[in-house]
Amino acid sequence: MRRKAIWVQAPPLGWVLYDADCGFCTRWAWHLARFVGPRGYHLAPLQAPWVRQRLALSEEELLCEMRVLTAGDALYGGADAFVFLARQVWWAWPFALAARLPGVIHLLRAGYRWVARNRHRFSSACALPGVSDPHRPSSTLPHSRAGE
Repeated sequence: MRRKAIWVQAPPLGWVLYDADCGFCTRWAWHLARFVGPRGYHLAPLQAPWVRQRLALSEEELLCEMRVLTAGDALYGGADAFVFLARQVWWAWPFALAARLPGVIHLLRAGYRWVARNRHRFSSACALPGVSDPHRPSSTLPHSRAGE
């Protein structure tokens, strides 16, 4: 399937940074792009050289969660990134407001960490080695849908 570029603002207000070697992550990033792309947030793989250099994180830390990097260099990760993006879309504001209730952000972070740890179970195209297949290669072609 050919994907159409949907962003309209240049320079971007920020970037949604995702693991391009993970089919699950890539699929979710493209879903998010439909809503935040027109609002100035572009997609970029965490594996991009400029992202690695700008974030200066270890490989393990770099790929542990999706991130949002704003043009002003604010960095949000995991559930906090989703909450930040929700504040950019008018109809998602209730989600952002709910995250401010006592204890809710902690639940969202725990849920995000669980999904991130288990993402290889949701997509056979994810390059992370699975628990059931510890010998799986550590790299696949980005955006590969083979085996799904």
